[in-house]
Amino acid sequence: MRKLLITSVFGVVCFLGGVATQYLLPVNSSESEIDCVEIPVTQYEPEIAQKSEIEKVTTEEIKSYAEQITVKVVSGQNSGSGILIARQGNIYRVITNAHVLLFGKQTQSYQIQTPDGQIYPAKIAKQHNFQKYDLGVLEFESETEYEIVTLSSLPIPNIGEAVYAAGFPYKSDTSSNDNFTFTTGTVSLITDLSFRGGYQIGSSNDVEKGMSGGALFNAQGQIVGINGRHKYPAWGNPYIFEDGTVASPEQKEEMSQSSWAIPIKTFLQFAPEFAVKNNQFNITNLN
Repeated sequence: MRKLLITSVFGVVCFLGGVATQYLLPVNSSESEIDCVEIPVTQYEPEIAQKSEIEKVTTEEIKSYAEQITVKVVSGQNSGSGILIARQGNIYRVITNAHVLLFGKQTQSYQIQTPDGQIYPAKIAKQHNFQKYDLGVLEFESETEYEIVTLSSLPIPNIGEAVYAAGFPYKSDTSSNDNFTFTTGTVSLITDLSFRGGYQIGSSNDVEKGMSGGALFNAQGQIVGINGRHKYPAWGNPYIFEDGTVASPEQKEEMSQSSWAIPIKTFLQFAPEFAVKNNQFNITNLN
């Protein structure tokens, strides 16, 4: 009888162990060389709720903060977005995407439209070399005091984590900045290897043309990425990885359903002088 009981208990333990191995442990896919990591949203919801409760940051507060640090970048006859990241004396610096700057490259025609509606001539900050990454920095001069973000090399957010995108969708009338847009969503995909340009964070946020260069915030109001690619690209194949491999048709279909951002830690690898130890969202700045 005792032997039978021990055998039964052993069988139950083995069965539960098999279930855990089959359904709970990660399984490596051999269908493609590059895998996107996707984890159910519910796995991260308690963590997000806990952080939000600790930080006491609301969506409206993050939106208000985003409005203060987001600028419109006028590049030639086109426009994009940017983030106020530094001030030294009267010189401000703004991060944006390299592809935003291409439109004004031939004539070196750049302008920054600040949150108060003022327009300033700008130029590319030559001291930065971002290699083949889709990043650039502009500088402009003003005696007006504008809000500046604090940046730190935050890890890439988890799939399912709440994120917010800010920027100015393109309008043919570049003299107006009344189209500031703030969208909510979650991280939908993370690639193990970034796309060309440095893109690695996929989100469900609606990011329109013109919002390139704007910030991607987490639920604590910290900048975790720089937006640069919208969903469903009309032409070309942006899903080429930096090692030259190309996403499969199935991967491309899945990836096209997300907007994409460059991790802020990638920017800070090339421009560490803009980093601080703590990237805390400061609500007192809003008062």
